[in-house]
Amino acid sequence: MRTLLRLFVGIFATAAVTEMAGAADLPFPTKAPPAPLYDWTGFYVGGNVGYGWGHTDFSGSSSSVLLGVATPSTFAGSLNSGGILGGGQIGFNYQFTTHWVAGIEADIDGAGINGSANTCSATAAGVVVGCESAGLKLTDFGTVRGRLGYAWNNMLLFGTGGFAWGQNSITHTGTCVGPGCPGVSLPFVSNSPSTSTTFPGWAAGGGAEWAFIRNWTLRLEYLHLGFNGVTTNYVFSGTVIGLPFTTTTHTSATSGVDLVRLGVNYAFNWPR
Repeated sequence: MRTLLRLFVGIFATAAVTEMAGAADLPFPTKAPPAPLYDWTGFYVGGNVGYGWGHTDFSGSSSSVLLGVATPSTFAGSLNSGGILGGGQIGFNYQFTTHWVAGIEADIDGAGINGSANTCSATAAGVVVGCESAGLKLTDFGTVRGRLGYAWNNMLLFGTGGFAWGQNSITHTGTCVGPGCPGVSLPFVSNSPSTSTTFPGWAAGGGAEWAFIRNWTLRLEYLHLGFNGVTTNYVFSGTVIGLPFTTTTHTSATSGVDLVRLGVNYAFNWPR
C-alpha cells in the first residue's frame, strides 16, 4: 500500500514539474488588439422629428377702398410661434484625419409652427381704420449646409451652417369695431383669405451623433433659421352695412426660428 501511494505521489510530482516547465516556455500575455476605429466616410440618408419655436416682427401698409375712396394706413406688431416638425436628410461625410470629419447635408421638413397676432392699421393722423387677426404658420423648410466635426471613434460632435428656405401660410380676418373703423363706427365683416410665400434665409447650429451599430447613427441637433425682409402682398374684401370694400396690404417681416431635432441615419460606409 505504501509502495502504491509513493508511486502515485511520484507521478503527480512529475506531472506538476512538467506542467510548470511548459508554462515557463510560454510567452507573456499581451493586451488584446484595439478595436478598429469607426469610419465616418460615406453617404447617408435618414429621417428626423422635433420641435420648433420662433419670433416674428412685422410691419406694413394698407389701402382700404370703400365707396371708391381709398384710405392709406400703416401697422406693426410681433408674434411668437411654436409647433412640431419632421422630415428627412441626405448627406456625405469625409473623415480626413483620425478625428476630423467634414461633410455636406441637405434636408427638408414639414412643420406646423403656428402663431397669431392682432393688429390695427392707423392713418398718418393716428385714426384707426381697420383691425385684423393674422395667423402665421411655417409649413415647410429646408437647408443645405456644410458640417465640420470632431470624432472620438463612433462619437461625433459637429457644427453646421449654410443656406435655408422656408414657406409660410398666412391667414387674415378683419375684426374692426369702434371709432375710426370703416362704416362710421359700425363693424365690418371680411373673408378669411390665405396666402403662401416662399423665401430664402440662413441656418446655423450644431449637435452630436452616435454610431450605435455599424451602419446606423443617432443624432441630436439644434438649428437656428434666420429669415430677413420676408415680404407678403395680399388682398381681402368684405362688407360694411352691406357695402363692399377691399383692402390691399403689403407686409415685411423678420423671423427667427429655433429647432431641436432627433434623427436617425443609415450610413453607406466606404471601405478603406
